[in-house]
Amino acid sequence: MFATGSGVFYIAIALGVVAVALGVTWLVLTFTPVKPPFDFGAVDALVGIVYGILLAILVLFASQHYTAAIDHADREATALNAVYKSAGTLAPATRSTLRHEVVCYAREKIALEWPVLRKSNGAGSPVVFARTRQLNQTVESVARANPNSLIVSTLFQSNLNRGEARQLMLEDSRPELPAPLWFVVLLGIGIVVFLLAIRYWHEPAHLVAVLVMSLLLLLSMVGALAELDRPFASVIGLQPRAMESVLTNVVQSSSETGNVLRPCTPVS
Repeated sequence: MFATGSGVFYIAIALGVVAVALGVTWLVLTFTPVKPPFDFGAVDALVGIVYGILLAILVLFASQHYTAAIDHADREATALNAVYKSAGTLAPATRSTLRHEVVCYAREKIALEWPVLRKSNGAGSPVVFARTRQLNQTVESVARANPNSLIVSTLFQSNLNRGEARQLMLEDSRPELPAPLWFVVLLGIGIVVFLLAIRYWHEPAHLVAVLVMSLLLLLSMVGALAELDRPFASVIGLQPRAMESVLTNVVQSSSETGNVLRPCTPVS
């Protein structure tokens, strides 16, 4: 939960920034001629508006990243299901081989690649990469043997769609918000806390109240921003439900359980 880049990670950094801002406030009020009362109304308004707009834009950006990951996961599962169905008209031996590879792909995607996606580094499972190569070779062999078949053309296109969706998912697993933007977000929290603290420093009850209310909102936004930017690794991380649905549908509808659903042998 406290992994680098997680919501808790950035909230902890934000709390450190808050502590620094309070320390700077104490230094300013203790060792400079700056004394209350203060009137920062215009500055407070400007900072609040600019920072609010920045957070809103970033949360929208991260939400789109999360939504794209959902879409690509669904597209991969849909394309894989289309490959399975399109194989139905092939010769029995070829059909069983291709459908078995589809089943193995789904199993390995769920069991082996999904945990890798949670590492948020854009890497995939070597086992699924090997299975993809085998699946591609089988589909290409079928396409070469049946160049004029509309169904085989659909099979080939579905496999291309599956590969594209998987590649996009690998990219989705990486956080997209760059470090400079995080610096601006955390700096903004420090500025907000400094302005609040310097205004209410000599009114402890008011200071505590405004800091608690402000930080609850700001830290919640920071946590949500970080979690949305890690679609597979966050506390709201995506689960392989679409792929599980495809595998369940295949298991329940297959009439070739002996060949298609046999245990998978790892591909070298």
